[in-house]
Amino acid sequence: MKTFELLTIIGSIAAVGIALGAVVIGSNANLRSEMRTAIHTLRMEVRNDIRSLEIRLSAVEQRQAKTEGLLEGLRDAITAHARQDPHGMNDAT
Repeated sequence: MKTFELLTIIGSIAAVGIALGAVVIGSNANLRSEMRTAIHTLRMEVRNDIRSLEIRLSAVEQRQAKTEGLLEGLRDAITAHARQDPHGMNDAT
C-alpha cells in the first residue's frame, strides 16, 4: 500500500506541476497580447504627437519668415531714407 500511496503522491505532484505550467504559459500569452496592444497604442500616440509638433513647427517657421520679411522691408526703408537725406537734413528745413 505504501508504494501505491507514493505513486499517487508523485502523480498528484506531476499533475499539479503540469496544471501550473499550463496556467503560466496561458498567462504569458495573454501578457504578450496585452503588451502588443499597449505598444501599438503608444506608437500611435507618439506618431500623433510628432505630427502635432510638425504642424506647430511649420506655423512657427511661417511666422518667423513673415517677421524676417517685415524686418527686411523696414531695413530697406531706413536705408532708402538715409540715402535720400545723407546729412540728416530735410528739404523743408
